[in-house]
Amino acid sequence: MKKIGALDISVAVLAAISCLAMYLNIPVWALFIGWAWYFTLGATTDLIKKAVLPMIAGSVLAILAFVLINVFAGLMPSMAATMLSVLITVFLLMVTLKVPALNISLVSFNAYSCMFVGYGAKSYLEIQGMPDLLNAAIWVTGANFLGLIFGWMSIKCMSLRKKA
Repeated sequence: MKKIGALDISVAVLAAISCLAMYLNIPVWALFIGWAWYFTLGATTDLIKKAVLPMIAGSVLAILAFVLINVFAGLMPSMAATMLSVLITVFLLMVTLKVPALNISLVSFNAYSCMFVGYGAKSYLEIQGMPDLLNAAIWVTGANFLGLIFGWMSIKCMSLRKKA
């Protein structure tokens, strides 16, 4: 068994701190997903910049899926509307992966999924007067982005401890 290191401690401390986001109704589960991207994809500083566009693409396509579900729901049974909307938007997601700046499939698919879960479960801060889909996009995708930042902070805290 490997010994416990600075990274183990910095991740645990930051994970505890991230729970404070629950007071603002920020979906901490989505933060943890973004954090996992950071470590899974190499934990490099430039990863944050690389992951933003695929994250936004996945989120926007999930939003489009919900819009299409509403459009198609008047024309067909709800399950058929959902299936057709997912078919269209996931096909578009696959097309976006052909673009070099958008080709991080883990981030795109997870951001798409996070929007489905977050919006469907209303797991976000609801601001009065703002459309639900926009609320979900801001808070869920924002939490994914915060996760990338927390991943970076995990490494940064570890390296600060090594310098001390």
